[in-house]
Amino acid sequence: MEGQENTTREIWMPLLLCSMVALGMIFGGKMKGSGPVVEVVRYHDTLGTASMEGKLEELIRYIDARYVDQIGRDSLLEDAINSLMAHLDPHSEYLSPAEVIRLRESREGVFTGIGVEFLIYQDTLHILRVLPGSPAEEKGLLPGDRILMANDSLLAGPSLNHQTATEQLKGEQGSRVRLKIQRDGVGLLDIQLRRTSIRVSSVSEGVMLDTTTGYVRIHRFGANTYREFMESIESLHKEFGMKDLLIDLRGNPGGYLHETVNILSQLFPEKDRLLVYTVGREADRREYRTSGRRFFAVERLVLLVDEHSASASEIMAGAIQDWDRGLIAGRRTYGKGLVQEQYGLRDGSAIVLTIARYYTPSGRSIQRDYSDIQAYAKDEQARKERGELTWKTALNNAGKKTYSTYNGRSVYGGGGVEPDVFIPLDTTRSSTVLVRALNQIPVFQLHEIKTGFAGPGQLKDKEALWSRFKQWAAHQDEKVQTILKGPMKNPVFRQELIRQIALYVGGESEETRVNVFQDPEIRTALQLFHVKGVFERLL
Repeated sequence: MEGQENTTREIWMPLLLCSMVALGMIFGGKMKGSGPVVEVVRYHDTLGTASMEGKLEELIRYIDARYVDQIGRDSLLEDAINSLMAHLDPHSEYLSPAEVIRLRESREGVFTGIGVEFLIYQDTLHILRVLPGSPAEEKGLLPGDRILMANDSLLAGPSLNHQTATEQLKGEQGSRVRLKIQRDGVGLLDIQLRRTSIRVSSVSEGVMLDTTTGYVRIHRFGANTYREFMESIESLHKEFGMKDLLIDLRGNPGGYLHETVNILSQLFPEKDRLLVYTVGREADRREYRTSGRRFFAVERLVLLVDEHSASASEIMAGAIQDWDRGLIAGRRTYGKGLVQEQYGLRDGSAIVLTIARYYTPSGRSIQRDYSDIQAYAKDEQARKERGELTWKTALNNAGKKTYSTYNGRSVYGGGGVEPDVFIPLDTTRSSTVLVRALNQIPVFQLHEIKTGFAGPGQLKDKEALWSRFKQWAAHQDEKVQTILKGPMKNPVFRQELIRQIALYVGGESEETRVNVFQDPEIRTALQLFHVKGVFERLL
């Protein structure tokens, strides 16, 4: 019996041990947790995504290699990207490498070149203006010079256009360009220049409109806008004792949010006052508030806006309006309440992706409905057709959500910032007939250069300038005379002539000084400071 029991034990013991080891392995694997299992799931998910991405790449390879007609691979890929971006909002977009450079130049307010403004006339590139401090000025280039060649590229002939000429004159910082110049009375000149960075200010030079009211125009919110704004109002404060301020945001497409917030902090004396907040799909609410560190006191404030004031411009207008800090004058703004970030791609291209929505202090979003992309793109034309740009009564706020300002005034979301004081659009300024006539002014300025009238004294006698223009127009061909016939009787045309000549003579600063006193919308906005009780009544 004992031998039989031993035999049975010898048979079952190994089986039991094997079973225990097997169970231990099974339970041990379970007890170590699901980490490896989750990793496998993630691995399969990644494979699935990679498979879809690979399918797109594979499809493009087949088309590129086998399709009956020649289609460039890059073209196919860009079309695919643009098709993908079209499914997003109107402000998310793909940028080619060249577009990335142009956008960066616009944001930074810096471009690399030789520093000239030119006109292509009779198949030839003529210099109209040489920028102060530029390589062109350093090397002695003059208005009226004709640039015939840049390095080995011919800059003349019927195929010459503005884009081609700009590409030849611009280039990398520090690079050299050799120009062949034709100068009247001198002949051919061979000049070599080194391209450099040329800064374009985003803020106009400050101008006093009267003894107490200053004026500043912000063209865009770039990388240096806050600093330029502070420099402008500092001079107005110290030199002229400015108290009130008119800020012109017409045509301002927006830009950097932090630059806007920094400027707003100078317009509110309080610390920690909410200016704007953003909310993304997966991001918490992010608030931007005043710093409480105001360097120059501004008493009464008016912001001048129009249908092209967008994004960061609307953040500024919304904060001023919601806190009843000042008056918004002009026309309803563009209606862009989305925040974008730019993500660079390996080839130098990029995507600009909407990552959040922003809200004014009262909680309103001013973003227009973009469910119909075509209607969204044609909104300005729709505003014109229903009379909204010329008649305040044409503005319809039915169906829009109502919000309250600090003092209890009603404001509306979902379609830009509606002004407190409506200023109608002068439609004569945007007419096709007038625009065609204004295009002749650079040609006239070239004539002024050739006849020796161009220069610092060109605007001293505006009547003489106008007389010379009429005389020049009378000697043009029949086509040009037809273009100018009607607009020359329009006072707006004369104003624009003087404004453009001021730009050629003294740059943006001179243009601003001349234009502020003849711009009807600026004059209307200025009157708000002089009508007794208007701020108290409207705010």
